[in-house]
Amino acid sequence: DRAGDGDSGTRETDDGGIRLFERLCTDHRSTFYIMSTETLTVNGGKAGEKKTILLPSRPKKRLFIGMLLLVTLLAAVLLFGIWYIGVPGLERIQPLLPWAIGALLTGAVLLSFFGIFNMVLAVAGLPYLPWMKRQTYELINLLFPAAVRLGALFGVKRRRLEGSFIAVSNLLFHRMHIRVPADRLLVVTPHCLQLASCPHKVTRDPNNCKRCGGCNIGDLVTLSEEMGFHFFVATGGTLARQVVYNTRPKAVLAIACERDLMSGIQDVFPLPAVGVLNIRPNGPCYNTSVDMAEVRRQLEEIIKESLIK
Repeated sequence: DRAGDGDSGTRETDDGGIRLFERLCTDHRSTFYIMSTETLTVNGGKAGEKKTILLPSRPKKRLFIGMLLLVTLLAAVLLFGIWYIGVPGLERIQPLLPWAIGALLTGAVLLSFFGIFNMVLAVAGLPYLPWMKRQTYELINLLFPAAVRLGALFGVKRRRLEGSFIAVSNLLFHRMHIRVPADRLLVVTPHCLQLASCPHKVTRDPNNCKRCGGCNIGDLVTLSEEMGFHFFVATGGTLARQVVYNTRPKAVLAIACERDLMSGIQDVFPLPAVGVLNIRPNGPCYNTSVDMAEVRRQLEEIIKESLIK
């Protein structure tokens, strides 16, 4: 399903911006995205080829929160049913046992609802409890597989839920007003951001990039020199985690697809991390691009102003 797993329903336009066509299949497996009016020039499928696309609209935070809430409600009903059926047997073992187990289950459900309510407060810009972020991620790990299955019943793709989670996670990051020195910030990107035909190896050492303008690697190397952050191109999640361990940053900005960003943000927790979605006009993991204006905007919000070069 290349349309669903590729990017993001980018639309391509000619240089004059007159002709549009969708890179989406029309069968039942397709994922349809609401397009924004923003355009971006990205790499094509061959060296030197460029094309202009319409960007998808930003992921909706309420989608992820709403699906978690629905899953929690269904889980509460299921747990109550199991508890109610088991009450007679539990009473025969110990008269107080049903009440003890009921109290435990009620506490777990209420804690889950409170975690979701805490996210709602953060999204709404109201006071919330930032120290509950760990419990929130644990709740997400527990309920997300069920949310994906439930979302499928409503025609909501896993990738849309992951994008919505990243939007919520980024908002929580910025609500905590985290600012770090540039030399304590690590920016990690996948190697698919490099032009596939490029002969220069930039994994482990991005400075091998010749900055020909064929991909965004050169843009990020230049930006790292300008702002002073650490920049690394990883071949996979294992290498990315190793770089985080060796660099010991105070914050991470990761550029990747929805799936890798969601798992990566949770893997490095409690290290604060921001995710920027890559753009995949040529399909998944091939000649991808990134919105450099969005990357710069995120960096300027993270790096302490007095320490930007």
